[in-house]
Amino acid sequence: MSSNANDIQSDFLSAVIRERKIVWVFLVNGIKLTGQLMSFDKYALALQSPTGIQTVFKSAVSTVCESHFVENGGAKGRPATTARASARRGDQR
Repeated sequence: MSSNANDIQSDFLSAVIRERKIVWVFLVNGIKLTGQLMSFDKYALALQSPTGIQTVFKSAVSTVCESHFVENGGAKGRPATTARASARRGDQR
């Protein structure tokens, strides 16, 4: 990885920590983790969620982005994680 790419990564992750934003961490196997990034180093991220702190190895990460609301179908105004869980249960809210 070039030093410029590493600087972009470090700048983004540092800003997320400093601003205490909630992020989505998508893993290469398709799993989405949601939480507040607490720290990071060359190899791993520390992600705080309601269930506790998780260490996530960067080699397992596909994407890190700020969480946001998704407006599609019946999920208007609800977080994507809530909308997806409701869809699995068959809820019609």
